Amino acid sequence: MIVFFDYCRAMAHAHKGYGLAFHIPNESKSSIQRRMTMKRAGVKKGIPDICVPIANDKFASLFIEMKIKPNKPSPEQMQLIRELNQVGNYAALCWSADEAIEMLNKYLNNQL
Repeated sequence: MIVFFDYCRAMAHAHKGYGLAFHIPNESKSSIQRRMTMKRAGVKKGIPDICVPIANDKFASLFIEMKIKPNKPSPEQMQLIRELNQVGNYAALCWSADEAIEMLNKYLNNQL
């Protein structure tokens, strides 16, 4: 993920979308009480790791769930990806920083 955001910082001059990309820190390990408080505060299971909140010609925003093999997406993550796609976003799973960078470039250049 750091490689992805290093790339975004380096490319921020080229397109506003690179500078707007952000990580959604949703992977914390915490006590049951803290998880309940976070859930009440709007933290939702399955939210993708990366959001690029800028529209292109086809989609409202880009969401990327990052995984490194052998890890697999949870059912909640796959469900959220489907739901985000159904409401006009482009949401997908990437297995490397290079794959996520390629997806971001295609998204910002209207090639998806």
